[in-house]
Amino acid sequence: MVTRTNNTGVTFRSSDGILFFVHRSNLEAHTEFFPGPDLADIIINPDEETVLTEPSEVLAIIFDFVYPRKQPDMDKTDFKIVLQVAEAVEKYQVFSAMKVCEMRLM
Repeated sequence: MVTRTNNTGVTFRSSDGILFFVHRSNLEAHTEFFPGPDLADIIINPDEETVLTEPSEVLAIIFDFVYPRKQPDMDKTDFKIVLQVAEAVEKYQVFSAMKVCEMRLM
C-alpha cells in the first residue's frame, strides 16, 4: 500500500522492514513505474506503505538515483548488490540508474 503525506510523497517498506519516504515528484520524473497504474488505486489510504520485495540496501541506492544529487559510486558497491540494483532498476524503470548499472556489470 502507498502512503501519501500532504500529497507530496510515498512511503515504501523494504523486505527487511526499513521505511523510505520518497517525494512523489521525484518518482514521477525519474521512473516509469512509480506511481504507475498498479499503485494508482491504493494511494488513497494514508495509513499504509508500499511493501517492496528488495532489501533496504538495494532500495537506498535506487532511491538515491531519483534525487538531483551526486549519484552513488557503484564501483565501490559489492557486486551482488549491484546485480540486485540492476534488476530492480529495470523492474521499476529508474532510467538514471540503468546505464550506471550496465557499465558496472561489464
